[in-house]
Amino acid sequence: MKKIKITEGLYQFQFPPFENQHFGFNIYALINGQEALLIDTAFEQHAKQVRENLKKEGIEITKVVFSHFHPDHISGLPELNSPILYGNGLYKASLNKYTPIEKHHFFDGMNTLTERSQLTFGSFNLTFKLVQGHVICGMFTIINNQFVHVADDLMTSNEGAPLLPSVHVDNAKKHFDSLELLKRYASCTLLLSHGNALSGESEILSAISDRQSYLEAITNSSQPISIDAALQDTRCDFLHKEWHKYVYL
Repeated sequence: MKKIKITEGLYQFQFPPFENQHFGFNIYALINGQEALLIDTAFEQHAKQVRENLKKEGIEITKVVFSHFHPDHISGLPELNSPILYGNGLYKASLNKYTPIEKHHFFDGMNTLTERSQLTFGSFNLTFKLVQGHVICGMFTIINNQFVHVADDLMTSNEGAPLLPSVHVDNAKKHFDSLELLKRYASCTLLLSHGNALSGESEILSAISDRQSYLEAITNSSQPISIDAALQDTRCDFLHKEWHKYVYL
């Protein structure tokens, strides 16, 4: 585990990929005195390490904001001591699809967020943009209008290499649109669920453009296209090209 200070009171806990994978896992912690708000919990072994690290500093995890409800973002919750939970109101659709029913009780009492919601935690003010494409219950979290947690809409390896967007053909246009929304925040620092923080307007816009090119190729084709055809107009070399086979399943 690496603990990276993003700014005063905001930390990134980064974990390595599983074997034969290129994407690691991030949990972000906002600190207010002796309390912490997490963005996502990754898997149980990840959440446990974050909990223990903060506990050594006398800090208790009291709140969790979920960027979305895929297993690699929520499975660590049982390792925490019943924090207050926040997430997209469509979270049950993903729970029903990906999470065993016997674990649904961990998410009881979810506080659902809208685009009018504001959450204040110490010196941090959080607002939200609900997005779809990668998943139905996605959400951007804007922190002090300086940082934007982008969920899985933009992913890299822990070394910064781009990862292919993970999407189904039916949702590719929505994913394109969520990235179009993200352009509004190109002057901010993007906090990735998988990868390192990304800043610099030109770099961010270039990263968005390459992913939109792939998504647009999928959307505009009336029949399934190959990965080579889908990437012919991109300027980067994506890792995990094998994910393309799931586009049409």
